[in-house]
Amino acid sequence: MKFLLDANLPYSAKEIFQSGDEVLHVRDLDLQHESDANIAQWAKDNKAIIVSRDLDFANIVLMPASVHYGVIVLRVPDYYTTKEIKRVLGDFLKEIDRSKIPRALIIVEEGRYRIRNDQ
Repeated sequence: MKFLLDANLPYSAKEIFQSGDEVLHVRDLDLQHESDANIAQWAKDNKAIIVSRDLDFANIVLMPASVHYGVIVLRVPDYYTTKEIKRVLGDFLKEIDRSKIPRALIIVEEGRYRIRNDQ
């Protein structure tokens, strides 16, 4: 599975994904200053799941299912450290049925997640 980490996630979060995953950070692609729409378009074109803390990606009016391949939004406090962000994301990745990730909007919070799949 391919994932694209947004600029608001630590670069080191790449290390928590499974060995068979392709994980890119927007910095790897020089997309860190691009708009959400451009990031979503790149991810859709390349069948990559966006992972972000940006709540705009969770807004189905701004980011309807038709404009992305899948989105995971972490809703964690701003004061969370890199270690805490990686822990929450890692716990989610261990628990989720990975077949449910593509084409879905998934909101991940401490200890739980919600899936919205409109397709």
